[in-house]
Amino acid sequence: MSRADPPPRLVERRLQLTTERIRRYGSLTEDPNPIHYDPAFAAMTPFGKPIAQGTLTLSALWAAVTATFGPDGMAGMAADLRFIKPVVENDTVTGKGELIATSPPTYRVAVVDSSGAPVVEGQLIWPDVEIGNV
Repeated sequence: MSRADPPPRLVERRLQLTTERIRRYGSLTEDPNPIHYDPAFAAMTPFGKPIAQGTLTLSALWAAVTATFGPDGMAGMAADLRFIKPVVENDTVTGKGELIATSPPTYRVAVVDSSGAPVVEGQLIWPDVEIGNV
């Protein structure tokens, strides 16, 4: 799909945030925070169990953009995003978005948890240029 004629919605993408995925992501990003991998530590927090890294949670949104616009879909994109609440391990999140302006293409976006509650909200905006001219 083209940014010149943006679709009304992003293709939704789901991501299960398993314990193993959270641990692997933490290892890859060198994130030592025990809130992500230590159940005993996490039990002492308001969340009660390990939570996913915020940037891992965003992967569902990035997958939605890629599914909609292809592998270069994020080129030149500006993001204004807010983390609303954490996602506990073994939940599934969905990245989605709705077109709210066409010039420049602007989407109201969200990542929601399995109950439909938003965990990330914001906007993605692309400049009025074609991919490759960024």
